[in-house]
Amino acid sequence: MPMLVRFVVMHALVGFGLAFAVVGALLWFDVSGLGTLMSGNADGPLAAAVLTFFMGLTLGSVQVAFAVWFQAGDDHDGSGGRRIRIPQIFLPPRRAVAHVKVPVRGAGGRV
Repeated sequence: MPMLVRFVVMHALVGFGLAFAVVGALLWFDVSGLGTLMSGNADGPLAAAVLTFFMGLTLGSVQVAFAVWFQAGDDHDGSGGRRIRIPQIFLPPRRAVAHVKVPVRGAGGRV
C-alpha cells in the first residue's frame, strides 16, 4: 500500500474509532433521551448505524485534516518561493486606454 494512502486510511480509522466511542457515549448516557428513543423503536439500530457512519465520516475527515496540518516535518525553508514570469496566454487581455477630448457643452446645450 502506498505511504500516502496508508497515512489517510490510518487516520480515517482513528476518526471512525473516535466516532464509535462518541456515539456509544451518547447512547450509554442517554443524552437528550437518544438512547431511550433508539432502544424503544424498531428502526433504532439502523438509526444508530447511520449516526455512527456519518459521525465517523465527519470525525475521520477532521482527523485526516489535523494529521496533514500538524505534520512534523517542514519541507521548505521559508523563502516564499521565487518569482517566475507567467506566459501571456494565461493572463487576461489588457484593456486599451485611449484619451479622447470631449467638448464641454454650454448652458444652451450647444458646443
